[in-house]
Amino acid sequence: MTRQSSWRLAGRPTLVSGARLLVAFALSTLFFVGCASRQQVMVIQEDTQQIRADVDSLKAGQLAAQESLQALRQDVRDLSSRSEYGSTTLQEKMEALAARFDEIVTRMDRALAPLEEFIRRQSASDSSQASTMGVDYYDAAVRDLSAGNYDLAEVGFLQFIENYPRSDLADDARYGLAETYHARQRFTEAADEYARVAAASPPSGKAPAALLKLGLCYQAQNDLRSARTAWEDLIKKFPYSDEAKVAAQRLDEIKGKK
Repeated sequence: MTRQSSWRLAGRPTLVSGARLLVAFALSTLFFVGCASRQQVMVIQEDTQQIRADVDSLKAGQLAAQESLQALRQDVRDLSSRSEYGSTTLQEKMEALAARFDEIVTRMDRALAPLEEFIRRQSASDSSQASTMGVDYYDAAVRDLSAGNYDLAEVGFLQFIENYPRSDLADDARYGLAETYHARQRFTEAADEYARVAAASPPSGKAPAALLKLGLCYQAQNDLRSARTAWEDLIKKFPYSDEAKVAAQRLDEIKGKK
């Protein structure tokens, strides 16, 4: 048992140093968040997940050290009770070793504390950070869409939807994604996304435009029945919208057609 305890003891300074390095890395990561690009945002998120995994690993090592300390103290009691001459010398040495081991565990606690505090604060501010970075992420995708960089815009909107599905901009991002498909004449994919925006609950501000574009996608695929249904639904749900006026014109154009 003494050899095993000594082996565990030798490994603890490495964990303490690792914890300090992780703290430094975490703080430097936070410094650069404000100017992060879309790619950097993804890297930051991956690094944060790795930091949390490392914290869990360090905590596991800390628990193992505490268990070893308890076992070592038990060894002290056992050796003391079995000592032939009742000498206190061996007991004193063992107690000194146990105290040293206890000191190392305490240092581990101190080394982990800043990192645990960082994780706690980050978790508490996740929503606000996600909001700030998410808006930048969304805006970049919108710029790509406006510039005709449809492939980049598609990637941007998809990543935004994946990372911020509960954002107030989630439906807008999905509409933007549909626009990238529509612009490249990928009408089936565009129709799927427009339909999801139109069916959102509570209703999205993009719902009227989504229903109008949904009908256009069906029309482009010569599915006039579905186009008519989408535009009639638009007029029924949003009768005073500008999109409803356009839908009425479209219905007049396809009247009598199958």
